Amino acid sequence: MRKIYCIGETVYDIIFHNGKAIESRPGGPVLNTAVSLGRLNQEVYAVGDQADDAVGNIIADFLSTNNVSTKYLNLYQNAKSRILLAFLNDENEPSYSFYKIRFDGELKINYPKPEHDDIVLYGSFTSIKKELRQDFVNFLKQAKEVGALLIYDPNFRPAHIKLRDRVIDYIYENIAYADIVKGSNEDFQNIFQTSTASEIKQIADKCACKNLIYTANKHGVHLFTENFHKIFNVPNIKPVSTVGAGDNFSAGLIYGLMQENVYVENVNNLDYEVWKKIMKTSIDFAIEVCLTYDNYISHDFAEKVKTS
Repeated sequence: MRKIYCIGETVYDIIFHNGKAIESRPGGPVLNTAVSLGRLNQEVYAVGDQADDAVGNIIADFLSTNNVSTKYLNLYQNAKSRILLAFLNDENEPSYSFYKIRFDGELKINYPKPEHDDIVLYGSFTSIKKELRQDFVNFLKQAKEVGALLIYDPNFRPAHIKLRDRVIDYIYENIAYADIVKGSNEDFQNIFQTSTASEIKQIADKCACKNLIYTANKHGVHLFTENFHKIFNVPNIKPVSTVGAGDNFSAGLIYGLMQENVYVENVNNLDYEVWKKIMKTSIDFAIEVCLTYDNYISHDFAEKVKTS
């Protein structure tokens, strides 16, 4: 079976609405994506670091319970876990306050050795952190050399904007390694100070990335390949929470790529009908998560997907 490596931070989410904490659960982009794929019985690994405290143990147990391997999740002793506070507005769209991991020692991630046709999803703060950068780039080089399929989702939040000038070269390099770049209009606005899909495509082109997926919430999804540009509409829904929408779009993207037997050798030459199926799966996963406070697809939804 093809292996899936999701690289990034795990956090513990606390969701607020109207000034009250209403839900809490393990979260973070890597975890949200990985759990949805684990519920679909994929061979998926969470790759990153976290505290070995009470919250960290809750996160690790939750991953294992949902069929996600923690083999490459480095645990820090005498550390405090990352916490994310998500404040939902009247349209149930979140703004965030992020509390970093508290740890006095050296940051370290134990990277796997990917093989041909494995899928690697990377992004968020782990992919632009100076202290981790050299080992991270070495891993990307190795993954590229063996023929793994690389997907970059920047997850660049407003809290990161103050770091933009220091990490912009890392972001360009991350795009250059990717076979597919997937990001939201908010991500690209925060990074490049523009959210125009065509301008973001020009940036991806300069970095030699041939496939760009640009999500714009209710305004649809733009898909740019070497051969075409298509816009996919999204259903009109009343979301409960959009906290995990982008991460589950990524889960649907990866699952769709697996189902359609997409590899490095053919990803740049897929025809529209194949991409259409993949985009439908991606959007369906994102919509499913928007209808609950969960950050990952439900077990019932996973069963329907597996039997469809």
